[in-house]
Amino acid sequence: MSRFPQKIIAAFGAAAALLALVGCGSAQPSAAESAPETTSSELDWVAPKGLEGSITFYSANPQGLTDALTAKFTELTGVQVEVFAGETGKITAKLDAEWENPQADVVYVASWAPAAKYAADDRALAYEPFGVSTVTPAWAGDGFTGRDGSALALVVNTNAAPSIPSDWADLTKPEFKNLVLMPDPRESGTARDLIAAMVAAWGEERTWKLFDGLFANGMTVQGANGPALDSVTAGSAAVVFGGVDYSAYSAIAKGESLQVVLPASGTTVSPRPVFILKDSKNPEAAKAFVDFMFSNQGQSISAQKFMIPAQPSVAVADGAKSLTDVKQLDFTWEDVSATSKDVLATFTSRYLS
Repeated sequence: MSRFPQKIIAAFGAAAALLALVGCGSAQPSAAESAPETTSSELDWVAPKGLEGSITFYSANPQGLTDALTAKFTELTGVQVEVFAGETGKITAKLDAEWENPQADVVYVASWAPAAKYAADDRALAYEPFGVSTVTPAWAGDGFTGRDGSALALVVNTNAAPSIPSDWADLTKPEFKNLVLMPDPRESGTARDLIAAMVAAWGEERTWKLFDGLFANGMTVQGANGPALDSVTAGSAAVVFGGVDYSAYSAIAKGESLQVVLPASGTTVSPRPVFILKDSKNPEAAKAFVDFMFSNQGQSISAQKFMIPAQPSVAVADGAKSLTDVKQLDFTWEDVSATSKDVLATFTSRYLS
């Protein structure tokens, strides 16, 4: 299956417009659980008969989404799902360590580039999931497909920030000195993708000028997405540079004083790819699990957790932003896959060594 450039997503506006926000009727954390399912019967999935045994699922956070997906799938099929959960970097390290003796059946990561690499190395099973013809076009890869996504944003603690920034470069201003942190791109796949997308869209000169200014202004790097958001929520810092939107929306629903700002110059919506390992020990159950992920049932679970569903007909949760609400940088995921490793090496040598 071919992949499509980011910039042609707009051509699918009629379908993507169905992502418009739908009210869920409550400002409490349970509000997200009432996110409606699509009414398209074509995406209703029925478990095939004869499934048995178990599968092993390597899943990037959020843990709540993983738990909800696996519990529902087991309820529908009887197949047990053993989970290894962690950030994308931990999952890829485990996959690499098991290269000669693969243990996973299904892999779900938060970054496009690792999935593209495993597919290119002929480690992903060639399989087109149920409902794949209607997913957001740019999220369809060769041997893997983005099943939900997250916009990277400026996540602001409104009690700690001196003002509300509107774009990335605002954080280089003196008023934000020592108040900004970002997830470590060596651990966070989304942070790594964001930097590579900036380089692809803007070029190295503009990108490194921005980061030179940020680090000169005291920006720090701290762990993966979760620890970065926790620090800002606690007020230890005022802004996360490149925070994942779904975690912030979830915190806001719980009453935290946070605001999600989508940068004016553009950002990324990271499609979180899922794929089946070619060496799966239970391929029929693995295929069924992936099919379930792209169905009404699986996509609605993603929406309930404040993710952007891959199926445009599934509405986002109350308070979240749909794909059409996000101004994206002008790049392709092929750009990111091709340059991610080199961009990370440059970033690390310039700022983290």
